[in-house]
Amino acid sequence: MTGGRREPTTVPGAEEARPWRYGELTRADVVGAGLRLTRRSGFSQLSMRKLATELGSPSMNLYYYVRDKDELLDLVGDAVLGEVRLPSPELPWERQLVVLFERGREVLLGYPGVARHLLRRREGLPNEIRLYRAVDEILVTGGFDRTARNRAARLLAYLLFGAVTSELATTEAAHDPDTLTFVDDDEVFRFGLELLLDGLRRHRDRRSDAG
Repeated sequence: MTGGRREPTTVPGAEEARPWRYGELTRADVVGAGLRLTRRSGFSQLSMRKLATELGSPSMNLYYYVRDKDELLDLVGDAVLGEVRLPSPELPWERQLVVLFERGREVLLGYPGVARHLLRRREGLPNEIRLYRAVDEILVTGGFDRTARNRAARLLAYLLFGAVTSELATTEAAHDPDTLTFVDDDEVFRFGLELLLDGLRRHRDRRSDAG
């Protein structure tokens, strides 16, 4: 993988389900069905049994394509990240980060539960690597050293996954009259990004002055 700026991963069959005969399925078909189920019912409801029903295939057949439920969850979670489009490298670095993380939030809000799962980072997932490399490249353009880039990427991920998890939890509990709801989640998320960017600029400038 070079440059981190390829188009997001697409999953064949991600929109329409049909029954499958033995030997027809691919791993991409299995992941696509997992994406459909997650959009409809949430990540916590994803199971091998429900996936088999979605595909019209015996559940045991699915173990040919995924080792177990944990691998299924990782593959579906990473496929969700594959839907996040990267910003144009022609934009200023600050604007690139804002666009990237706003797009990430928009995608993750469509897949309840995935953000919470992604808080537990797993090594080697291609779309997670793609996004972290993209963030790193943007921060290189901004003039940050390796330590600052690594820490900034983690803080930005915490903001993204935490905000999405909180928003979805509030939505899920909206039927409870004691649940506090807000109408400015978009603005609050952008505010958090701007605060982080302001802090990053000050950190970079202090390091530059000290050098």
